[in-house]
Amino acid sequence: MNLTDIAKKIINEDSWGTFPSAGGSMAPGRSPTAVSPGPTAKRVDISNLYKNFKLELEKQEDALIQKFEADLKKSFLKKVVTVKASKGSVGQIEKEYNVTVNNIDVRYMKDKYYVVFTGKEGNASESEYYLDDSIITVDDSPASISTVGRTGGMSVPEDGTAGKKNILPQG
Repeated sequence: MNLTDIAKKIINEDSWGTFPSAGGSMAPGRSPTAVSPGPTAKRVDISNLYKNFKLELEKQEDALIQKFEADLKKSFLKKVVTVKASKGSVGQIEKEYNVTVNNIDVRYMKDKYYVVFTGKEGNASESEYYLDDSIITVDDSPASISTVGRTGGMSVPEDGTAGKKNILPQG
């Protein structure tokens, strides 16, 4: 078959009937038919399965968060730490802070988990410091030193006898 014969065949072709492959096996005036499921088709409702899956996932997630918080509290609570964090809220410029840690939370915000240290930097008011995956330096000395019984570097007896003793010789 030469090129002229092919062109004549295409011009004479009726794509709706003569050559059904060209028209998607539809004849003129016919509408497409959808194949309906047979009597053996079975519908399955997975809403309960999905709900149970989500509940179980939330339980496991909560348990993991609580364990992570407990581990962090063992290591950092009531200690002075140096952290690279955002102060006040997520998205602030990260910089290094020396913080006395009073509380630790793990929070999910902006599609990510954050470790939140609540504490003070020096004498400043208490703030929240948001960390994601930071290296934390811990000062192992206690966060605060008790001043009970101490004034001006002198030791004062805690038994209430301060000022009652006469230091002058009796005679």
